[in-house]
Amino acid sequence: MITLYLDMDGVLCDFATTYRALRTYAKDGKRFRAAVMDYKIFEDLDAMPDAHVLLAKVSKLKNVNVEILTSAGTHEPDQAAAAKKQKLHWLKKYGISYKPNFVHSKEEKAKYATPMSILIDDSPGCITPFEREGGFGILHTSAEKSIAALHSLILQIHAMHALRG
Repeated sequence: MITLYLDMDGVLCDFATTYRALRTYAKDGKRFRAAVMDYKIFEDLDAMPDAHVLLAKVSKLKNVNVEILTSAGTHEPDQAAAAKKQKLHWLKKYGISYKPNFVHSKEEKAKYATPMSILIDDSPGCITPFEREGGFGILHTSAEKSIAALHSLILQIHAMHALRG
């Protein structure tokens, strides 16, 4: 069975807009930590404008296991735990019940790559390592484009496995 991994930040929720507008008054290296620890940034992010379109389409896919694959953006244990808690709160708030998977950095998403897995992510820094490890990646720019690419990839994966089978 194919597993589809959906990224959160930039695919389902709008991290960039909120982070740019946030005035933490912390120096660059500490700004992200302040956003997570002091402002609980991940709890109240807006959904991406077309996230509902993507979620509606993937919910109807047959024989595809859908999960969330998101990064805490840090290896600091307290900050990573806070980011995870906030992201779980966000998923619950929006009624998204797919299994959540958390990693510390973008590159670690590649640990989930298999010949039967697809990652939809807005960051080439996630897609490239995922593909290098044998998974398939879709660089997300819009729900419409990701859905079209997803349907094509699903057919491609099924065809490849039918030839082997």
